[in-house]
Amino acid sequence: MNLLLKRILGASFAFAAFSFVNPTPANAQSCAVAPTCESLGYSQTAEDCNGRYALKCPFDTSRVFCGDNTNIYDCDRVSQGDILLYDSFSNSLACVRRSEFFEISSKYIPIAVIYQPYDRVAIALDNSQPLVRSDEAFDIPDLKNFKDLEEAYSDWNGKENTKIIIDYCKANGKSCPAAEYAYNYKTPGTKAGDWYLPSYGELEYLTMVAGVMDYALRTVGGTQFFGNPDWTFYYSSTEVYRDPYAIWIVEFQDENYEFGKTFKTGENIVRPFIKY
Repeated sequence: MNLLLKRILGASFAFAAFSFVNPTPANAQSCAVAPTCESLGYSQTAEDCNGRYALKCPFDTSRVFCGDNTNIYDCDRVSQGDILLYDSFSNSLACVRRSEFFEISSKYIPIAVIYQPYDRVAIALDNSQPLVRSDEAFDIPDLKNFKDLEEAYSDWNGKENTKIIIDYCKANGKSCPAAEYAYNYKTPGTKAGDWYLPSYGELEYLTMVAGVMDYALRTVGGTQFFGNPDWTFYYSSTEVYRDPYAIWIVEFQDENYEFGKTFKTGENIVRPFIKY
């Protein structure tokens, strides 16, 4: 059993023994000694972990327990194409370099590939099934529209766009399957609302690094962007100026890509993004 877990359980049993083995009169006072961070195994600082994952003490966050696997890193110290993980031991997120993925413990579950490490953005491992953007054509008043591809590329607000779409559709009884799929997507360690439908700018930039992303996706058994024989058009959350019927999309096919717009009521696929 992990040393930290043994100490935590030991502290719990000590409290239980004090409470039930040594009963005292109701008017008597007794105090148990609270465990310290050091006694529970949190005997290091973040610097001692040298970039590895650090589990913080609940009593004093300056004291940490360094991850028991030297391949697990703080997510601020990884690169594009590395892997976002769920740590089932600490119920939190961690990261590993793609080249070291096969060396980690099975308690770490891959949930995404790092897309923009400086903004802490990652992409889901798989696509949705084909979905419509909405069941009918309508404009969302609070969602900014963009008239051409150059202007649409300036939209990097996918998370904010998704929230606007979800709020509008709920308030007005509309069905918006693409945004709803991304918003409600969840994995071990994440929940509904953490993920979002990427903006057009985020999707177009993805075409520039798709080779790196596909290499990482192959590593963890995810769905690649290129070489998918079925559905290759990806929805964005960016709408077209003065056209309630259209939405900006990106296509990946045979190591090539195309940009354009399509009908909101047509079926395309979604790749959720997350800011971790």
